[in-house]
Amino acid sequence: MKIKTFLEKIFKNKFIANTNWLLFKNIYSMLLSLVVGSLSVRYLGPSNYGLIGYGTSLVNLFNAISQLGLNSIIMSELIRKPTEKGKTMGTALVMRLVASLVSFTCVLLFVCIVEPGNQVLLVVTGLQALVLICNTYELLNEWFLSELKSKVYVVASSIGATIVGIWKISLLFFGASVQWFAASTTIQALVCGGIIFVIFIREKQFRLSYSFTRAREMFDKSKHYIISGLAIALYTQMDKVMLGKMMGKREVGLYTSAMTIAMLWEFVPQSIINSARAVILEKKNTSEKDYLRLFQILLLAVSLMGIGVGIGIQIFGKWIIFLLYGREYMEAVPLLQILIWSTSFAMLGTARGIWNVAEDKNQYVKYYTVIGGVFNLIFNYFAIQVWGMAGAAVGTLFSQMLVSLISPMFFPDTRSFVGLYVGSWKYMGQLKTLIGLRKEK
Repeated sequence: MKIKTFLEKIFKNKFIANTNWLLFKNIYSMLLSLVVGSLSVRYLGPSNYGLIGYGTSLVNLFNAISQLGLNSIIMSELIRKPTEKGKTMGTALVMRLVASLVSFTCVLLFVCIVEPGNQVLLVVTGLQALVLICNTYELLNEWFLSELKSKVYVVASSIGATIVGIWKISLLFFGASVQWFAASTTIQALVCGGIIFVIFIREKQFRLSYSFTRAREMFDKSKHYIISGLAIALYTQMDKVMLGKMMGKREVGLYTSAMTIAMLWEFVPQSIINSARAVILEKKNTSEKDYLRLFQILLLAVSLMGIGVGIGIQIFGKWIIFLLYGREYMEAVPLLQILIWSTSFAMLGTARGIWNVAEDKNQYVKYYTVIGGVFNLIFNYFAIQVWGMAGAAVGTLFSQMLVSLISPMFFPDTRSFVGLYVGSWKYMGQLKTLIGLRKEK
């Protein structure tokens, strides 16, 4: 293929353009986070950073309730019922807002029960919990993604990240307390959500409305994701919550610093998955063969990226920790080398979400995530007592493996996913097909 033809195809391909915008946003956010975030982590120290990480984990335990599983099914609903977009979006926004208000209240009550009398933690967690309400705008992102208009989301997110970056630098300059840092995620969501809401109101070509019948229909489909979301919270957040209760805030800070670095690379597969979702779901309606082929190529791409990043962290992990956070955080190196593999399996689970929606297998999501959540809770209880922070990291890795690849084999209706994953490796020479850079045979 000639260079000119190759470039023309890139710039005319809507999927590539959409993915590139998502990649740009995440690269920008990552670079900003590396600079400002590392300075903030050094300033706060493991104990205060652990306090924020502990509060974040408590908030995330209720995140699934605030989302109502709508993020996982809203795009499919928009594609399947294009003439009812106004009713779908309006109903979903009302459902999400009400659920977020309830979740915010539950977080505060939970902190009072788990950590009675800890006023600092209550304030820190309360400031962070406001993000549950502000994040209602995430449903608007799904509409932009379904229209392959990620540019709007990217611009808004980048502005929000920049403002928060300036905010954190100001806090460093004035020597602010940990409570001010805790408000950062809420401020970013408020700015980003405000921009996206204004643009959405201007660009939408339908009238928002609420329908109780539509709400019931969507809840019937999304309820499976609520349970699975709670289970996911157990195996992704309970490690930090249990570390905080069984060991201390310093250990949470070290563990959180390792997990933060381990998750940095996720923006690449996440951007591809988000952009591929609409393309693959639409292909399901036209060609079963092409739909499965594209999905398998996506799985293969995610796997190869995970392997490459995992090997890189084993080699350069200690230098990354030292350069970003300093000698005070060097105990996080072995944690990072374990946790990096858990993020690879997590991305496979995220990609599998497309298959769940396309094949109407949503009801099984809650089963294998509950299995992972229960396993992680029990394993961590004993492993943390024996191996400390490393026990929590190993528990997270095993839980992600169990949820992404092992649990689906327990149910006849979902075993085919494992077969699809194993079969995806036959497409090693066709990865470019995913983004349309290679002509179909």
